[in-house]
Amino acid sequence: MWPELVEVNLESNCFIGSLPSSMGSLSNLQQLRIRNNTLSGKFPASLKRNRELISLDLGENNLTGDIPAWVGERLTNLKFLRLRSNHLSGNIPNTICGMESIQDLDLARNKLSGNIPNCLNHLSAMINKVGEISETLSSVFVNNAIISMVLWVKGMDIEYSSTLGLVKNIDLSANKLSGGIPMEITDLSGLVYLNLSKNELTGHIPQSIGNMESLESIDFSGNLLTGDIPQSITNLSFLNKLDLSYNHLEGQIPTGTQLQTFEASSFVGNNLCGPPLQLSCTIPDDDANDSSEKERKKHNGVNWFFVFMAFGFIVGFWGFVGPLFMFKSWRYAYFRFLDDMGYKLQSCLGF
Repeated sequence: MWPELVEVNLESNCFIGSLPSSMGSLSNLQQLRIRNNTLSGKFPASLKRNRELISLDLGENNLTGDIPAWVGERLTNLKFLRLRSNHLSGNIPNTICGMESIQDLDLARNKLSGNIPNCLNHLSAMINKVGEISETLSSVFVNNAIISMVLWVKGMDIEYSSTLGLVKNIDLSANKLSGGIPMEITDLSGLVYLNLSKNELTGHIPQSIGNMESLESIDFSGNLLTGDIPQSITNLSFLNKLDLSYNHLEGQIPTGTQLQTFEASSFVGNNLCGPPLQLSCTIPDDDANDSSEKERKKHNGVNWFFVFMAFGFIVGFWGFVGPLFMFKSWRYAYFRFLDDMGYKLQSCLGF
């Protein structure tokens, strides 16, 4: 059955049932595209014999069951694994991390659960930055022909061909994944698109996210993330799409970067403040009350000072002038004193 066949493209048909086991006899098969059909059943076990596969696209079908561990153990040449929009369940197997050549890992819109593997930093093809890749590697070849693929990135289907080799994408969105975002994922400095939205992820955004210098798109929306937005995110100079909406993030949005150029919708549904949101970052109520109390006490202190000054002046004035009005002898003595002082002053000045 055509043992030399290297490419099979049956996408966007009306195929039903399961993938025939005879597909495994295509020992030289490098690209298999059966997306957008109605295939059902479990992940095809026959594919474990297709070790030369570079691209496997079974997206938009009705596959069920787990992603088998042998995918990462047998299909080590895979660059593109696209299983989005099926009914796959269970955990993401850690053996996925063994696919060092993988550039596009798309498991979105399934029923996957458990934690994101913390070994994703073993995906070495996603560590190399785009600028460090030779132009000769920007295309992906099958049988000396440039292949093309439709990939879901930045919220839309985009077909890549001559630049397919530059795409570095992880999309685990719309599953039931829990736990935190593994810090190890920030080692993927060549990753361009990262989508973990619409899961049940908790914990903080990794403080080292700024190490992912090639990121152009981040979508963490619709999770249960807490804490602040790390200041290091301002290092992502290529970032042109960001969605952190509908989490439990708090604090001020880092300023002085392109973060202020994004729409407010990128940050809504949190406890964040500062531009581009209309909510300004103000002093908490307790601190404001403390400041008001200190100000009030300050003003009260100034009022009492003037009260004491006035009282002292009145006492001093009447303590001296009062007896002059009351006692005639005091008045005579006071005027004689003034006359004597005037006479002495004239003598000193020579008048």
